[in-house]
Amino acid sequence: MVKISLGGYDDGEGPSNRIQKRLRMEQEDGEASRNEKEVHEGDGGEARSAEHDENPVGSVSDDKDRSISVTIIDPDVLDCCICYEPLTSPVFQCENGHIACSNCCARLGNKCPMCSMPIGYNRCRAIEKVLESIKISCLNAKYGCKHMFSYSKKNEHEKECNFLPCLCPHSGCDFLASSEELSLHFSHRHIHSGIQFTYDKFFTVFLNLDHKTIVLQEKNDANLFVIHNNHELLGNLIHITCIGPKSKTGFHYDILARSQGTSLILQSYTKIVQGHFADAPSAGMLLIPSDFFGSGQIKLDIRIRS
Repeated sequence: MVKISLGGYDDGEGPSNRIQKRLRMEQEDGEASRNEKEVHEGDGGEARSAEHDENPVGSVSDDKDRSISVTIIDPDVLDCCICYEPLTSPVFQCENGHIACSNCCARLGNKCPMCSMPIGYNRCRAIEKVLESIKISCLNAKYGCKHMFSYSKKNEHEKECNFLPCLCPHSGCDFLASSEELSLHFSHRHIHSGIQFTYDKFFTVFLNLDHKTIVLQEKNDANLFVIHNNHELLGNLIHITCIGPKSKTGFHYDILARSQGTSLILQSYTKIVQGHFADAPSAGMLLIPSDFFGSGQIKLDIRIRS
């Protein structure tokens, strides 16, 4: 569902000019009033005058929202047909009416890919005005996002939206919600299945050789983290991720492993993820040699820095 604001006057250049339309409406209303007065002169003039005074032309009521709600069956019509990104001004059209965004026009050498006619010189102002008028709600509205924004800002908002749904890291749970709601859910439903910790302080984790994931939850802000463990021939690949929206900032962390008087200090940076916790990211993995797992288990001291 999109919201399109109507009421603008097309002056041929730039955004819709509502002042021009208001002046035109005032002139039309003035002519209609004079005609009515000539026809009914002397017949209830005072009553008609009072009626017009209740809603004078140019009053606040003229400035009310004149928007309508419409349904676009195929929202792809608002995307560039070449790069499939949301259209943004300026939008160009060829002589046959095919449209493209400015980036694609330059990339294609100003040659329309549909008909080979020149493109990139004539603006399609009708489409630009439609794009200006359209306001859409976020795809994450059902997860709590209340933002309305221009269609051209769709991708930009989705990258920054704090209500991007995240999957519960507890095995077998399919709860999906914003990171804030997910933290509350985990605190109430799975509190005993995770390890509580505090930022900037070392805490101990006992990791088995075949452990795939261990969930961590910070005591103060309830942020959720996941320790990933992949067993390889040379040892175990360890990495920690943070659950949250893409706009969230990652965390630096330290891992201290000991074995028979040997200490190994590893440092890395958390990736931000929203799901698929069984598979750790390929980049940023830390290798703990297999001889550190003497009895099939290793003691790790971990510190996640705020």
